[in-house]
Amino acid sequence: MQPLSPAQAEEALTQLTHHFAQWRQNRQTPRGRIPHGLWAQAVALMATLSVARVAHQLGLTPYALKKRREALKATASPLPLPQVPHFVEVAAAWRTPATEVEIQHSDGARLRISYSEAAPALVPLLQTFLNSH
Repeated sequence: MQPLSPAQAEEALTQLTHHFAQWRQNRQTPRGRIPHGLWAQAVALMATLSVARVAHQLGLTPYALKKRREALKATASPLPLPQVPHFVEVAAAWRTPATEVEIQHSDGARLRISYSEAAPALVPLLQTFLNSH
């Protein structure tokens, strides 16, 4: 998600203020828990607006908002990046290759395939290589 401009963030804060007001009117108990979605939106606004501004507008304490931001950071673990091998030899060259194909991507990565089969299935392999860079 790209950061909002200050004007967009102010508009989003105004809309979120209305959502908080609706939630407060419709909650079952006087001190009900704020839904996760409302917390997440409030925390997202802190990327552009100050903690004090967001907390004051939404009727929250800055401490609670900071605490929720840390809790959301802890639960949002990024996916590990796939490890790209530098060189992989798929099979030993025990047969004399009939055909060789070499492809170089614009980023400098190269793929060289030597094969003896009459019609190997190269398309999926080539698509994987080209789409991974």
